Amino acid sequence: MMTVELFVSDDTLTAERKRALAERILRELTTEPGAPASVLEKARELTHVLVRSPEVWATGGPELDAAPRYLVRITVPGSWSNNNIGHHVIPLITRAIAETENDPDRLTREPHCVIQIVGLREHNIGTFGRELGATEITELMTRDHRESGDRAEPPDGYTIDPVCGMPVELSTARFTLTHDGTGHAFCASVCRKVFAEEHAIPG
Repeated sequence: MMTVELFVSDDTLTAERKRALAERILRELTTEPGAPASVLEKARELTHVLVRSPEVWATGGPELDAAPRYLVRITVPGSWSNNNIGHHVIPLITRAIAETENDPDRLTREPHCVIQIVGLREHNIGTFGRELGATEITELMTRDHRESGDRAEPPDGYTIDPVCGMPVELSTARFTLTHDGTGHAFCASVCRKVFAEEHAIPG
């Protein structure tokens, strides 16, 4: 569950180009090789990308007409923001925006695309008219996959996270647990927590 607000200083940006930019960012954020289609579909449904052109924008450097600026605010559950999400998301969003520019390398040369990741405190996000914690959000995003019973064959040296279906490299797996004599590895601590709660495994 993620909200992306993109503020753009370019007054020439048409509604059509704004929509294309929003859809490009949404696609980039919810495409992951090896992830089950049902998990990605639910992630798209729970991700919102808003593109806005503020009436006023004051900043230094080159004139905004010559060098448009981008300010991106990404709001996620706090536990996601503490899980090194910026390492993955900041280059991804910068690249998605840069690909719409005449000079795609500008945003890696100049500090004209600023990305802020804001982590919300637990239970300060919700849907269905109620608050949700990170575990409940993960359950919601992965429910269709878990209920389908579909399990992909992992590549050599990998296993499949039993919650989200992502491949996890065994040699570097940080989150593991054993249930009924079988070892499991997880892509994130929240997937491990969902599995433990579903199987009544003490923390």
